[in-house]
Amino acid sequence: MWNWMEVRTEPLSAADYLSFAALDLVDGKTSRHLVNALSNAKKALHLRLEDLCLGFGAVDLKNLRTFPALIKYIRECGLVAPRVLDRLNAQRNAVEHDYILPVEPDVETFVDVAHLFVAATDRWVSRRPCQIGCSGIEVSINALEFDLTQIAFDWPQGVAALIFKESKSVARALSERIEYKSPSAEFFQCVRFAVRHSD
Repeated sequence: MWNWMEVRTEPLSAADYLSFAALDLVDGKTSRHLVNALSNAKKALHLRLEDLCLGFGAVDLKNLRTFPALIKYIRECGLVAPRVLDRLNAQRNAVEHDYILPVEPDVETFVDVAHLFVAATDRWVSRRPCQIGCSGIEVSINALEFDLTQIAFDWPQGVAALIFKESKSVARALSERIEYKSPSAEFFQCVRFAVRHSD
């Protein structure tokens, strides 16, 4: 089962920033245009990364303010985060902090990659996994045999729950629920499983 993921559109969305970046390049190729295009593409990436982290169980962003921290979180979730994003961030940092002027081909590549990343992650906006039915997975809990029947996510609370029903019981079966909270390793294992099996 799937649900939708909230993305911010106010005051601007990732798509708005990408549009600004494209317009910056259409308007001219001066240093000002290139720096602005690079900055707007980076804002689009950063905003989409924040939305993905929040959408996949990061309860707040106070520990995820930097670009590398955001990338690390979505990689832990098993979402697409190619290494080229790290290189693009390094290029943007060189422009922003070392005052190096970008060159047109690099900026065009940055804008194109930002477009591709936002497009590749759009699928999670309308089709984020929230429940997965399971069968054939047996475990022993307190000397009783249980079947894993479901993995459920409470994304805003950052919780992944494994739901078990007692095996070989005809009457009302006992059930067990084990919860993992973000950012535990077990939480990320559940998320990666859901992402891998969400097609």
